[in-house]
Amino acid sequence: MKIKKLIFSFLILFLSTENLFAKALPPGSGIGDVPANVLIMLDKSGSMGWRMGGGTAALKYPYDADADSNGDIIVSQYNRDGVKKFVYASATADTGFGYNGVSGKGNSRYEGNSNCKTSYSYSGEIHNDIFYTTAYYEKAVVAIRASDGKCLRKYNLGFYPYNMTINKSTGYLYVGGSNGYKTINLSTNSMYNCGGNSVHRYAYGATITGGYIYHSYSNRIYRSSLNTNTMKCPGSSSKNFYFPEGSYIGLQADPNNTNVLYTLSWSNSRLRKLTVASSGSSYTLNWTKGSRSMSNSSASNLYWYYPWGLGWDDNNNRLLGGNLNNGQVHIMDSNGTWIKSIGGRPQTRMQAAHDAITALVTDSSLTSGVDFGFAYWASGSSGFRRWNGNHKTGSGRAIPCSSYNCLKVPIYKGGAAQIAKMINTVNPGGGTDAMAFMRIADQYYRNTTYSPIDKNSKCQKSYVLVIGDGNWYGHNSAVRTARMLYNNNEISTFTVAFGTGINAGGLRNFNQLALAGGTKKAIVARTAASLTSQLKQLINQIIASKLSFTAPAITATIEEGGSLYQAQFDYQQNKEWIGTISRTKINGDGSIDTTDKGNWSAAEKMPSPSSRKIWSVIPGTDYKTDYNNFKDSNATEIGNVFALFGNDILDYHRDTNNSAGSSLNRRCANSPGVIDGTSDDLSGLVNFIRGSDYFDYDGDCNLTEDRKSANGKKIYLGDIYHSQLIVVGAPSAETGFSSTNQESYFRSVNGYGAWAQSLSNRQEVIYAGSNSGILHAIDTKTGVEKWGFVPPLIAPSLPLVMNTNLNLPGGGGTNAIFGVDGSIVVHDIYFKSPLGSQKKWHTILFAPYGRGGGGMSVLDITNPNKPLHLYSIHNDKINNRVYRVDHNQVIYNYDYISNSYSLASFEESITVTDNYINNNSVSNTCNASKSTSCYRSRTWTLGVQGLSKSDVRVTYNGNNYTNFNVTTNSSGDSEFTFSHQMTYSADPGSTNTSSELGVFIKPGSKQTGVQTHPEYDYSQLGETWSDPRIFRIPNNGTGDNNILDDVYVAAMGGGFGTQYEGVGSNLTIINLEDDANPMSIYKRIEIEDTATSDIVNSIPSSIVLVTPDTARGLTYSGGLVYIGDLEGKITKINLTNMPDDGTGNSIKLYDKTTLFTAGSNKANGRYMYHSMDATIGDTTNMLWLFAGTGDYERINDTTSGVQNYMLGIKDRDYPLYKEVAKPASADDITKCKNTTNDTTGAKCPKSADKGWYVSLRNFAKVTAEPTVFKGQAYFPVYEPTRSLNKCSLGDAYICGVDDECGTNISSQLGQTIGKHNKCAWVGQGVLSKIVTFAGKLFANIAGQVDCSKIKDAKKRKECEDSGKKDLISIGAASGQVNTYRSSWRHNF
Repeated sequence: MKIKKLIFSFLILFLSTENLFAKALPPGSGIGDVPANVLIMLDKSGSMGWRMGGGTAALKYPYDADADSNGDIIVSQYNRDGVKKFVYASATADTGFGYNGVSGKGNSRYEGNSNCKTSYSYSGEIHNDIFYTTAYYEKAVVAIRASDGKCLRKYNLGFYPYNMTINKSTGYLYVGGSNGYKTINLSTNSMYNCGGNSVHRYAYGATITGGYIYHSYSNRIYRSSLNTNTMKCPGSSSKNFYFPEGSYIGLQADPNNTNVLYTLSWSNSRLRKLTVASSGSSYTLNWTKGSRSMSNSSASNLYWYYPWGLGWDDNNNRLLGGNLNNGQVHIMDSNGTWIKSIGGRPQTRMQAAHDAITALVTDSSLTSGVDFGFAYWASGSSGFRRWNGNHKTGSGRAIPCSSYNCLKVPIYKGGAAQIAKMINTVNPGGGTDAMAFMRIADQYYRNTTYSPIDKNSKCQKSYVLVIGDGNWYGHNSAVRTARMLYNNNEISTFTVAFGTGINAGGLRNFNQLALAGGTKKAIVARTAASLTSQLKQLINQIIASKLSFTAPAITATIEEGGSLYQAQFDYQQNKEWIGTISRTKINGDGSIDTTDKGNWSAAEKMPSPSSRKIWSVIPGTDYKTDYNNFKDSNATEIGNVFALFGNDILDYHRDTNNSAGSSLNRRCANSPGVIDGTSDDLSGLVNFIRGSDYFDYDGDCNLTEDRKSANGKKIYLGDIYHSQLIVVGAPSAETGFSSTNQESYFRSVNGYGAWAQSLSNRQEVIYAGSNSGILHAIDTKTGVEKWGFVPPLIAPSLPLVMNTNLNLPGGGGTNAIFGVDGSIVVHDIYFKSPLGSQKKWHTILFAPYGRGGGGMSVLDITNPNKPLHLYSIHNDKINNRVYRVDHNQVIYNYDYISNSYSLASFEESITVTDNYINNNSVSNTCNASKSTSCYRSRTWTLGVQGLSKSDVRVTYNGNNYTNFNVTTNSSGDSEFTFSHQMTYSADPGSTNTSSELGVFIKPGSKQTGVQTHPEYDYSQLGETWSDPRIFRIPNNGTGDNNILDDVYVAAMGGGFGTQYEGVGSNLTIINLEDDANPMSIYKRIEIEDTATSDIVNSIPSSIVLVTPDTARGLTYSGGLVYIGDLEGKITKINLTNMPDDGTGNSIKLYDKTTLFTAGSNKANGRYMYHSMDATIGDTTNMLWLFAGTGDYERINDTTSGVQNYMLGIKDRDYPLYKEVAKPASADDITKCKNTTNDTTGAKCPKSADKGWYVSLRNFAKVTAEPTVFKGQAYFPVYEPTRSLNKCSLGDAYICGVDDECGTNISSQLGQTIGKHNKCAWVGQGVLSKIVTFAGKLFANIAGQVDCSKIKDAKKRKECEDSGKKDLISIGAASGQVNTYRSSWRHNF
């Protein structure tokens, strides 16, 4: 496809359909490199302070809880929020229960009938796997089946019920309330009137044990005997004792001890265990646990915030407590020791918006293609006149800027990072005027000085993204403005109707504004999770053609030749991208044979969707049965995994119009199986991932057919974007050793050779991750997929492909997302598998998720026909939770505190918000009483324990604020005292304005990270772009010479942290042999985020690891690590047993030192995204490190000041470890020789020089890690277009330099030499990592090769004959050198 055709197609498609979210195209692939402008405009009116519904993970005032026979938890909720079921292991909603985990709403479609509607369900009990709960306003008890939420029966009481309990030995239910007390025989459903006294009727707590029923009422506990007649009523007389815990006391008997009661006090916020005397008139207090706080509980600290009822898990002997006002259920053992919590307080709309916008601007797949700006709006006529400061860097402020309306962040390349830092300071307050946001958008975008629109680049698109939660005024004027912006300036307006407070008229206004703005209709996001996914769906995407972006894989010998494998993909707008892996024969001389009969394309060889073996870790199923459990017959179980991250299954195909009145989603209403609701869509999503056309790409409404192109080709192998291919055959790691400190020695003494011989005929398989969410295993001989694995912590992201707005008249569509995007590593390890009983050799596959998330999965592929799941990990930075899945298919989660808090998160703000929600007419006077809807004071309480002033950073009115103190109150919470009075108002109708204040807890503070299970503290893991390096580390560090007890670990860069300070700026070392805590963190070594650089540091790149196996002659065991980070530092880390630095100075395991800094900052764009290469120089006999810089996320950036380097840095101390420098004092570019124009070697560095550097001109950037080959270092370089039209493609170059001198040898490569950088021009677009074979250099190109530019006639003809327009193949320069490249893969 030619570029003209690309651009033409783009224009046609953009005008004909919504251009919604997909991941960004490979940088340099053309028009995709001109970022879209998106101005986020957030409603900050007072109603944004109101609470959301519960959502999939939250609870809205849980009264009581009980456990079913599986140990899963069912909770009775406040008001009319129904009963909710949670899967105990994952602490997420059981999506097979009722609708999305909730029953008791009277929804006959999901509950079977409408009889079980509940309100104010004060009490709930499970008996024989039926959940009985009181329904206050319905004057009833309802029975709901615990397995699926079906309504079984409604017992009409005739009075308002307060308390309820069940005698499980007799099967009788006891319920009391206003004007009555009844028993119900649950076997016969007979109901008996007991009358009862005031204690029985009006108590809130009740429980039965030892033949007695206990009630808590008015600071006393009463014990009554139970009659033995048919009615089984409580006796009229009772014993009692004074128990001053208030009127609202939850009661629970210990089933294992008839005299023991547990009590939970609402007013005192504490749990007590007591033993009742045989007389029933006194008690002994055994213990008291808990205190009032909104902090997270732990095994050592139990916190309650006005709790309510107690329950008991009969099968696991666990106590359950409803933490009413903090939206949780605590699970404890019989000693009251906290085990875990489920649920969580529903967010306010503003808090949900904060999280959704944070998720948007910290998603690397989006920020690479969009420049973001941000404004808030409420009411008034502020608008925008000018920017006081530098609008291109975001410094300064807008004029005007009021507390109601303000452009806070102008649109620029750093806008996303700036929004992430300030978004939590936006607090609700004010009215809802549509012209408030349209005036800012109009006056900003059309401002001749400050507008971000590049008029020379017609492919650039600009958007207004309005988020609002209710009806607005000023509608007609806003519609006219939006229409003018769209028609005259091509600026589109998206509208997002957020929450449940928008009536039909308000939604009509949202739709009319969207239509006027060129985006057809509003987006409706009723939940917090939906807002996050819907915002991501709105980001503009552009067109490209066939692209290759991972490096080619070559499995061949120079003597015989072999195979070259390429991962390629086609872009589809608003659809899953089409991927393939191609096999092409490569001859011994490096030439390509495209006519070989053994060539294949994996996409064409794919089995039919129904015949594929797709498996995953899905609790409730056994993948080992046939490696095909990811199928629609397991949709309910898969749905529970999908629900882990709170991403909703959307109602894509409907039988009737949707809630917004649109008929588009019923386009395929006559197709078999289509119904309203999401059960059909859940199964449809599963089948889509397998390869069916459920989302109707071809528009024929055949939703079960295979997904194929117009010409009949299979198109359901997803794109393989960043995941490098790896080929695994028979075990072939080295066993010949020259020293006992080598892993090869360890192999030899542990029977590796015999084991490898037993697998000498193991089938050769290609493993590759695709963004369909599948890790593929493909037969190298045939190209046929053997099986596909959906990692269990990638699966929860798969619902994000759904987008109901893409169900259009001409056909359906989906979002393109990142799935299994990291590069796979394979290693043979001798360890005791968690699925085994003794140490054995295993081949393990380690699959990082890359841009698919901060996590990884580990499989045992010793038998490629019977793979085994060992572990999976994922860090959810938005929801502050680490997930772990073990070998037994159990899902665990570990919460950690957020680093960022708005004023709405303080306890006083929560209290006044609840005051207003419970009584809309409450006084709006601002004072410190906490009894109105507005709190004003200098003293505020944050429910995080034990903070000090040094732990936090505070911003106030957009500036750093230091006039505060932090102390600890009697509950252990952190009490802030500000020098200014701060205000928070929850009443949207008042004129009170909330203060613009935010609190940030610094990384590394004592309360950060996973506190309950520190061995799984992956809270600082970013997106796992880094390939792990697997090796053996000395378990006792310095002086440990016993190699046989060293430990297998995986070391990797901490990942891409996007804009999260502290996330990813570390070396993460994972223990692969920990039996007690599989996949635990062995060590995390923090890398300093220096104050001198404004780049938020992280380590997306892979490490260089030097071990005795990769560099013969080394005397240590373990390895030396070299790692580059985003802000341009090169750090050396000691992971060896070396006792000293060679001069007598002691050193320790995990010591680190900074070898070099590139002086990187946002202005010079000198980011170090890519890995380094390393070699020993033949002349200097020193270790050299080669690195390149460039803003990979903004490859076409031509901002003044951008200046990048190709670097060669030497380590004079190698092979020893020595302390060289701290980051602030490390050597920089001034200690290196500038060899930019040297082609003769005249500027070769001297011994005193740190190394050499080549300064890249014309805004050029290094696009992948360099490659060392035969004494030369080869850098893939991209040079942006010089045209004013930034939509044009830039140029791809290979820059060859002498490894030790930095001398430019590019002229030896036989290509046209570039004008500016004197490198070998190879095409238009961006190069992948360079691979070498048979004296040639190979690289894939996201763009096109131009064979006519090759000077050598023979090579030019080879290029033209090959037909490989996405593959670069040129001859390398001469030379000889050793290298450590790819040593961790051990010939796989």
